[in-house]
Amino acid sequence: MIGRRRRRLTGERAVDAGVLLLAGVDLLQWHAHAPGWHPHQLAVSIVTVLALVMRRRCPLTVLALALVGMADGDIVLAPIIALFHIGRRYSLRIAGACTAAVTTVAVAQSLLPGRGTPSTLKGWVIFIVHAAAASAAPTAIGLQFRSHRALVSSYIELRRSRSEELRLTRRLASMEERSALARTLHDSIGHAASLIALRAEALGSRTQDLAVAEDAAAIHSLSRRALDEMRAVTGMLRPPENDPRTGSLRQIAQLLARADLFDTARIAVKEPDRWPADIQSAAYRVVQEALTNAVRYAPGARIEVTIESSARDSSSERLVVMVRNEPPRVAVSSMPHGGHGLTGLASQVVKAQGKFTYGKTDEGGFFVQAVFQHGWHR
Repeated sequence: MIGRRRRRLTGERAVDAGVLLLAGVDLLQWHAHAPGWHPHQLAVSIVTVLALVMRRRCPLTVLALALVGMADGDIVLAPIIALFHIGRRYSLRIAGACTAAVTTVAVAQSLLPGRGTPSTLKGWVIFIVHAAAASAAPTAIGLQFRSHRALVSSYIELRRSRSEELRLTRRLASMEERSALARTLHDSIGHAASLIALRAEALGSRTQDLAVAEDAAAIHSLSRRALDEMRAVTGMLRPPENDPRTGSLRQIAQLLARADLFDTARIAVKEPDRWPADIQSAAYRVVQEALTNAVRYAPGARIEVTIESSARDSSSERLVVMVRNEPPRVAVSSMPHGGHGLTGLASQVVKAQGKFTYGKTDEGGFFVQAVFQHGWHR
């Protein structure tokens, strides 16, 4: 870093020396053609040439001195260099005003006594055009240099933004994978662990065998501990609103079989595979979460599951998913819960263009309902 800065300073000093040398040669050339210069004219010209060292930091000041030198002498190179740096640093309006000022001074200088003033209108037009071109050329080069530098900076910033976007995309993909894993733990493993804990508790309360009761209590305790640990992990990541990669209408039958609910379940869905993946996933999650909550908060209660599809018209169909349970028949023991079940369900159902409702029944039980619609010809 220090070596690079040192090389940069050395290069700038070399350029400054070259600029001073060229401006000095220009000054000596005009002094040789006009030996009658007054001392103050020479002094102003020398100050103007030396001021070129400040052309990067104060180009307007250098141009002001150069205009004085032009009006009082015959220096040419100093205002051209100043115009170039003004074009590099300032806006088009300021650069244009400075160019017009240099052109005006150059034309006015030709009107002084002893100058080669054009004698015809054509000569004046050529002279003015030449002066304007000589002033506009370095300004235009400076403006072009500035535009190029701005374009390079924009390209570098664009590459940085693209790199940051790729980094955020990878991070988002990683977060989605972690969220999907947390959702699977919450919905699938949590459901099974809740069933194990509650059935172990029921077994311990019914058996007369002390050893079996102790084993059932141990299973219940371990299940509760596993649920606590799992909820602690999944609680750090809110489940994603929509994950169509898991769960389907056909898998609901397997879910009901594990919960022994075939006697109180009704599934009447024509061609379930025709339904979109997001709707099938949402319907599966509704049933899974509702069964988990029913077993957890209403042990021993009757659970009814109804999944029906019906045609709304010739081009669309309606799918209704209903899970209803009666009031609990026994006292409910304290069970750990994550608090994201119904919230996640509502988000997923709405994402699948469905309607989600839940609440208490008139008998004191609880119901969960999701309604989906899909058009086959859109």
